[in-house]
Amino acid sequence: MNIFIIPSWYPSQDFPHAGIFIKEQALALSEVFQDSNFALSTWGSHEKKLQLWGKDHFKNLLKVLNRTKNTSSTYQLNNNLIEYYSPAFTWSRSILKGNIQNIIAQNEQHFLDFQSKAGMIHLIHAHAAYPAGWVAMDLSKKYKIPYLITEHMGPFPFNDFLTCSGKLSTFLKEPYTHSFCNITVSEHQEMVMNEWKIPRLRTIPNLTNESFFTPSIKRREKESPFKLFTLARLEPEKGIQVLLEAMKGIKEITQFSLTIGGDGSLKESLQLLAEELGVSDKIIWRGTLNREQALYEFQRCDAFVLPSLYENLPLVLLEAIACGKPVISTRCGGPESIINSTNGFLAKAGDASSLQQALAHIIDNIDLYKPDKIREDFYNRYSRQVVCKQIMEIYKEAIAASQP
Repeated sequence: MNIFIIPSWYPSQDFPHAGIFIKEQALALSEVFQDSNFALSTWGSHEKKLQLWGKDHFKNLLKVLNRTKNTSSTYQLNNNLIEYYSPAFTWSRSILKGNIQNIIAQNEQHFLDFQSKAGMIHLIHAHAAYPAGWVAMDLSKKYKIPYLITEHMGPFPFNDFLTCSGKLSTFLKEPYTHSFCNITVSEHQEMVMNEWKIPRLRTIPNLTNESFFTPSIKRREKESPFKLFTLARLEPEKGIQVLLEAMKGIKEITQFSLTIGGDGSLKESLQLLAEELGVSDKIIWRGTLNREQALYEFQRCDAFVLPSLYENLPLVLLEAIACGKPVISTRCGGPESIINSTNGFLAKAGDASSLQQALAHIIDNIDLYKPDKIREDFYNRYSRQVVCKQIMEIYKEAIAASQP
């Protein structure tokens, strides 16, 4: 089986974590199903040098003049997984649909090269309806092969995908209409997309590399301060300000520390808020973390907390439970699919008092949360073997349905 994968987001030098879950899913598929071939087709969707925005005329001119420095590349990520990159500019969808025809052309070149190497391509898997789903729809019509979409957008839909009358933009509606199926990553996302009348919905969660994210052999020292860890972009929707307010309520009743991984536009204001609340001495600001640094923090913490105001299926929660750590999060969409009585506790989104109670509950009852049970629960739902099998079953269904 030969599968052509098109990510709407993909890691770049500017944004190394953008779409990392798509790359990791492709790597997992190639490792689990070594008798199949996979290709990742990218065009620099998150590279600043390829983004042309209306107000940056001088910068745009420089980017266009330097376009010859943007070279294509091909990497063999695994024996049966190839990564293609051919740069294409991106701009507002209101002008020539955001350069979608050139983006399609670059992906078609990758498609044909992959086909010449691996043989007939059986299926296209797009991640997000636009632009990847739009590209997949075009290639599907031209080459008479099925495609499916995994949608990661959250909250769904983004405002710029709505028309003036509040209806769903054709940029999303068309790809969903013609795909074999549209995959959501959580039950909450499926419910929301169903309300928007998106057809043929199926839910398959994201996965996490259980061979990398593993529990530490070192156990917690009961007399030491309780170690909390959070990893998130420091932006309003992640609710870190609510976490700081919740910390104020527990600082007098228990000894603890909070390590904050991540960076963003709110960093300075959050640091000022921590000082105002009198909790700054409890916090370690780590900034942006790479994979190895994140693993270190997951393994050394006693519990992981994610106070978001909205989430689809947050990978950081999966990474935490893969490491056998209890998690505290909010009822904001995806976390409800992940958290249960075995692995953690849910609070009300945006409510510092509710989050304070959740933190106190985990701290006071930490011995009830067994690392081996948390890890087992993770493995049964979100490991590579489990999720990849679900994806492959849909691939087979789509290919069988396309046969005459």
